[in-house]
Amino acid sequence: MKDAEKARAIMRALISAASTAQFGEIPGACKRLFAGVVSAGILLTPAHAADVELLPSPAAENSSLSRVVSDESGNLYLSWVMQTENSAGLYYSILNETRWSEPQLVSRGEDWFINWADFPVLSVSAENKAAHWLRMSAEGTYDYDIDARFYDAQTDLWSDTITPHKDGVSAEHGFVSMLPVGNGNTLMSWLDGRNTKTVAGYGEMTLRAGIFNARGETLSEWELDARVCDCCQTSAAMSAAGPVIVYRDRSAGEIRDIYITRYANGDWTPPVAIHDDQWEIAGCPVNGPSVAAQGDFVAVGWFTAKDDSPKVQLALSTDSGEHFSAPIRVSGPDTIGRIDTAILANGQVAVSWLDTSAETAQLTVSRFSAGGSLIDTTVVARTSASRRSGFPIMETIGDDLFVTWTDISEGPEVRVARVDFASP
Repeated sequence: MKDAEKARAIMRALISAASTAQFGEIPGACKRLFAGVVSAGILLTPAHAADVELLPSPAAENSSLSRVVSDESGNLYLSWVMQTENSAGLYYSILNETRWSEPQLVSRGEDWFINWADFPVLSVSAENKAAHWLRMSAEGTYDYDIDARFYDAQTDLWSDTITPHKDGVSAEHGFVSMLPVGNGNTLMSWLDGRNTKTVAGYGEMTLRAGIFNARGETLSEWELDARVCDCCQTSAAMSAAGPVIVYRDRSAGEIRDIYITRYANGDWTPPVAIHDDQWEIAGCPVNGPSVAAQGDFVAVGWFTAKDDSPKVQLALSTDSGEHFSAPIRVSGPDTIGRIDTAILANGQVAVSWLDTSAETAQLTVSRFSAGGSLIDTTVVARTSASRRSGFPIMETIGDDLFVTWTDISEGPEVRVARVDFASP
């Protein structure tokens, strides 16, 4: 009972802290690129196309697995993995107006698990930072653990490396989402394979979550779902009512639709489907959902391919994720997913996805009104459909959108662009 009350007190504090966070704006910079705008799938000549500016990247060659994230003050962080012949390292840099800070090394190792779909995450706030990466735990191909470090702004120090899951089972642990939740604490959710290694054979992949302080100590931990898809990304966001986590579920009949669980009234709600796509597929599609939140407004984007008809969909909520609109079709059928979702300060929603209708894949962003009406679609960059190109990631600061991806045209190298929707 004491542990439950402690968990509720922690969550009440984090919800209060998160709901008061305000984000500022920073200017964009550098080189303008081609930006096409499409509405309802038809190429138009609009009065103004969104400006796409390629920013200089602080990541050198052999960089990949990049992500962008921001803090309450509007500082943009870029993280990435740099690989050498014998090791890999996780770095980050901060955009100061038009220049990136000197890259900072979080950790480096010779036994990391490097995967195109299961990548390190950096979480930032004014009080703390948290970062994770993956480390091989045994000889099995997918026997790997999550390692993490936590930065305390008060002490200006990173914690020792910790492993958030304490099961000690050599199995798959990954597909992490992280979220600052106030008081220097971090919420982590992950896919946990501790139950997959059984005497009878392969068991069930689970979804777990925990709260960790700036020293890496576990404050609370939960199992959120006892059977989920094995290798699709999770995603988390903070709504006005509390944190929400979205992921791909897996039913006994191999239906793998997108589900949500919310922290409400002192506990996590039973998981429910965002929409009953009824996508039956025997294997994991390696295409997780993405959630973004702004107050009570929550947006979830995802990929589905029921009846071999690929498409990206978007659903919107105005009550912190308790109820969602009918799905809004974002793209299809020439998409391979790899989506991300973000909300601009003006309440508009951006969904990124890879379009494969051309000879090369196109990193594309569709923008919707808060009511779900398509505003425009912008081609941010031409890229590759290869797994090596990874999953593009977005972040908003004010009404500016920042996008990062891996360019493999001449070897893996991280790119970053700013999409300006507001220019006249």
